[in-house]
Amino acid sequence: MIIDRAVYEEGHRLDAGAPRTERGFAWVGTVEPTDDELSVVADDFGLDDFDIERARHLRQRPRIDVRADHTYLFVRTASYDPGTERVVMGDLAVFLAEGWIVTVRHGEALPLRSVRSDLEANPGRLAGGPTVVLVEVLGRLVQQYVEVAEKLREDVEDIEDLVFDDEIPAPSTKLYSVKREVVEFRRAVLPLLEPLQQVATDHVAHVSTDHRQEFAHVHDNLRRVIDEVEVLSALTDAALGANLTLVQVRQNADMRRISAWVGIAAVPTMVAGLYGMNFEHMPELGMRYSYFVVLGVLTSVSFGLFRLFRRYDWL
Repeated sequence: MIIDRAVYEEGHRLDAGAPRTERGFAWVGTVEPTDDELSVVADDFGLDDFDIERARHLRQRPRIDVRADHTYLFVRTASYDPGTERVVMGDLAVFLAEGWIVTVRHGEALPLRSVRSDLEANPGRLAGGPTVVLVEVLGRLVQQYVEVAEKLREDVEDIEDLVFDDEIPAPSTKLYSVKREVVEFRRAVLPLLEPLQQVATDHVAHVSTDHRQEFAHVHDNLRRVIDEVEVLSALTDAALGANLTLVQVRQNADMRRISAWVGIAAVPTMVAGLYGMNFEHMPELGMRYSYFVVLGVLTSVSFGLFRLFRRYDWL
């Protein structure tokens, strides 16, 4: 769907259908576009079949490619869903040239309508052209990364409380679910570091050098997000290791308890087995109180074993 298609001159939006002038630029925003819609955009801005295929293909690695007539940037979008406690991923492809910019968004993780409205409310800034739009989009993207990282930290802290506070093994599904979200988020964030560094420090065709400082600021924010993600990854690994240790300790305690009861039950079982052999000549068979004597001995031995196992914390 083509969400919005506008032409701007000196930061002001022109009437619908107005042609693009040398001083202005066009901004086309699409969400989950169909092949026909992509073909229309491609014809208007000279994109070839390879560009259309890249805009259609999802789950690429964040990258920046410079071509003769435009620059292509692909990023992964992310937002946190508090209902499911999961990171919702999406994709955003940006085609950028001197006089136009096209965004192709997949997923609802990063709505760009607010970016457009904020820039239209500030014509002086929007007069900077497509590069300003790119700065705002990347800045909003990284800010959303920051918010996702904060929510993931809360989830990791909840896991730490489950594992370390009461020393009771936490549910494995919860641990691995958070670990999976951290890993998925890391895959989206980490590869973006190189493209952002490139636009912040190098000369990239179709990207104005007047905004390098702003790109550098976005790059620094991304580095802080990456540092936070690395810490979260290490914390989840530590929590998983500690939880596995608690599970093993719990299993060992259960095995000791079972072994202790087996040991206590072994003595009366052995004696009962001997007297169940029905031999003709066996000790104490002719004694009047032999049953009570054997019963007393078994009780004393079993109680002694019970106290011994309790002393060594097996029971």
